[in-house]
Amino acid sequence: MAVLHGKNALVKYKTKTVVGLNSWSLTVDNEILDVTAFSSDGVTYRAWTPGYGAWSGSISGFLDLTDSSGQAVIRTALLTPATGTVQLFIHDSTGENFAGDVYWKSGSYSASVDSPEPVVFNFQGNGALTYATAAA
Repeated sequence: MAVLHGKNALVKYKTKTVVGLNSWSLTVDNEILDVTAFSSDGVTYRAWTPGYGAWSGSISGFLDLTDSSGQAVIRTALLTPATGTVQLFIHDSTGENFAGDVYWKSGSYSASVDSPEPVVFNFQGNGALTYATAAA
């Protein structure tokens, strides 16, 4: 079993590496619709069919105000909503990643005198999510 360590993960948005991150998460939801029909034989099991899929997630880490950090591009997309492609790399050297267009739903910033300033960005997938086994 090949166990990967999260320290080698990577996030890109619009091909720009987003620095200062220490976590990403992705949730994929597939709607399953009940298509059970009437039955006269007395024994009926439910029948199902796939409906629409959806995906969303978040990235988090520490605030980096450098314009080249990738966080600046996300901040702009939060303030003037537009889609762009996000890539969530499982391990930066294998190239395996989930990718798709997203809208950034929210950004959370905070400051404390005794810790680095955290940042969290939440996104909503727009269209298909793909999985690639090598970097594009």
